[in-house]
Amino acid sequence: METMIDDIDAPSRRRFLTGAAAAGAAAMLSGGTLAAASAKRHGIIDTHHHFYAPEYLKVENAWEDQRKLFHYPAHAKWTPEMSLAEMDRGGVQTAVLSLPSVSDSWWGLDAPGASRMARLCGDYAAKMMQDHPGRFALFAPVCMLDVELTLKDIEYVFDTLHADGIGLETSYGERYPGDKFYAPVFEELNRRKAVVYFHGANPACCSTIKDDTFPPTAEVTFDMTRVAISLLASGSLARYRDIKWLLSYGGGTVPMLAGRIEAFVKQQKNYAEIAPNGVFAELERLHYDTVNVAAPPSWAALTKLVKPTQIAYGTDFPYFNNDQLDALDQRISSAKDRQQIYSGTAKRLIPRLAK
Repeated sequence: METMIDDIDAPSRRRFLTGAAAAGAAAMLSGGTLAAASAKRHGIIDTHHHFYAPEYLKVENAWEDQRKLFHYPAHAKWTPEMSLAEMDRGGVQTAVLSLPSVSDSWWGLDAPGASRMARLCGDYAAKMMQDHPGRFALFAPVCMLDVELTLKDIEYVFDTLHADGIGLETSYGERYPGDKFYAPVFEELNRRKAVVYFHGANPACCSTIKDDTFPPTAEVTFDMTRVAISLLASGSLARYRDIKWLLSYGGGTVPMLAGRIEAFVKQQKNYAEIAPNGVFAELERLHYDTVNVAAPPSWAALTKLVKPTQIAYGTDFPYFNNDQLDALDQRISSAKDRQQIYSGTAKRLIPRLAK
C-alpha cells in the first residue's frame, strides 16, 4: 500500500486518516470470528507484511513534511511487537517482511543514497529475524536506480543477510521491470534462482483522480498489472525461467484482463519467443498473494486463472490484517487448498520455512 496521500484535499485526507485509524484500531481490538477460529489456525505464512526501520521513517517523514502531506498513523505506531501480536491473533507462524510503497523512487534520493537506505532497512529486518527466530523472513529491498549498486546490494542481501528473496516496487520513475536497463539485475537474480516479490507503488504516470478516493484504491493494483505486462511483453518471463515471481494484490487486474492481454501480446512479432507456450501459460506460472482479493468477484477471477499452488496468503499489515482469513475461509472449500494457500505455496517459494 502506498504511504503517501497525494492528490486529495486536506479535509478529505483528514476524513480518510481518521476513518483508517479508527478502522485499524477496531480490527486490532475486536474479537470476532477470527479470535474464535485462531485456536484452530496455526502455521500460516504471511507473505505480505511490512516493517519500518527508524531511518526509513525519518526520510519518509521529511519527504512528507516538505510537501505538507499527512503522515500515515500506522507507520509511527508500528513496532515488531505489534506485528507479533497480530500474527499470534491470526495463527500466523511466520511473516515475510518487505517495505511498503516508497514514494518518488526512494523519496528522490540519488542512487548511493537509495542503496544505503535499502541496506539500513535490510539490516533492521535481519535483526528482527535474529531476535525472533522462526517468526520472520525477508524480501529484502535493493537500490534499482543504478545497476552496479543494485548488483552489490543483491550480493549483500543474499550472502550477508541471507534474505529469502528480493522485494521490489512495481516501478521506479518511468522504468518497469521489463526495461532493458534491468537486464543484468534479473540475470543475476535468475542465476540465484531468487524469489522476486513486487509491491505496488503510486506510479509516476497517474494518481490523478480529484475526489475522495485514496490513490492506492486503484493505482497500486493497476501498476501491478503493468508489471505483469512489462515482464511478459519484454520476454523477461520466458528469459528468466528460474526466477520465482510473486505479485501482490492477486496480480492487480491481471486475472480480469488476461484475455485482453493475450489478444494484444499475440500480435507482437516475437510472440513465439516471449510466450512459447502461450500467454496464459506465462501468467499461470506467476504467483499471486491474497491481499484484498477475498471478495467473491475478485476471488473468482484469480482462481479461474491459477491453481492454489500459485496463490500465497498475505495481509498487507499494518494497513490490513488477518481478519481477511474469515472471508478466505468462506471462499476456499477444500482443506487441501486452504493449506496450500495459507502456507504450502510460501514453503515452496521459501523452502527453509518447510523445515
